[in-house]
Amino acid sequence: MKNMRKLVALLALAVLLVPTAQAAPNNDHTIHVALQPVGGSGVTGRVNLVQLSQGGTHINLVAFGLEPGSNHLSLYYDNHQCDLEPYSEDDIIGGTYTANRNGVGTTQGKVDDDLDEINSVSVRDAGTFTLLACANVHP
Repeated sequence: MKNMRKLVALLALAVLLVPTAQAAPNNDHTIHVALQPVGGSGVTGRVNLVQLSQGGTHINLVAFGLEPGSNHLSLYYDNHQCDLEPYSEDDIIGGTYTANRNGVGTTQGKVDDDLDEINSVSVRDAGTFTLLACANVHP
């Protein structure tokens, strides 16, 4: 139990240390962007995207304000608003994840598209597919 609290505190600290600008490129290969709540969901967080030298992008997402125990998934998109497009399983980042008892959910994974092709990243309810938060990667 203590270890879980320490992990949540470390995750929160890590998010706070990330620049607070909407999209803050550190270089040509890394972007940090804020998740914005959609439809009054109250869900916020951070998305870090890193262009991989061998192609593709590594995406790491931390979401806050989720209902504890709820299941979610995150997709990446060609559009800037997290609008649903025809998508495949490859567009899901790391699979389904569950919010912890503090309402924090995380996912990460490598995707095939390069960083310059990813325009937004979402947090969606896994059961209803309702959009809860969106990050515009290249505003």
